[in-house]
Amino acid sequence: MTTTEKLYEALKGLPEPVIDELLDFAEFLRVRKLREHPKAGNELLIELQGGLENSTNFADAPLLIQKRLRDEWN
Repeated sequence: MTTTEKLYEALKGLPEPVIDELLDFAEFLRVRKLREHPKAGNELLIELQGGLENSTNFADAPLLIQKRLRDEWN
């Protein structure tokens, strides 16, 4: 029996509030692991928020940036 199957069996008889609490804890562990080892899995989009505010490439007006990007492909 795999660990996933064992976990499912353990959860089957628990009340819904307890399962919700365990799900919250599992999500906490997943996020903590991502923060400790950011290259180990997919990054959360929220962790990428604000990553370009100091970029020189994106310092201009949004329409000007769009125009430059379009022109680059022509």
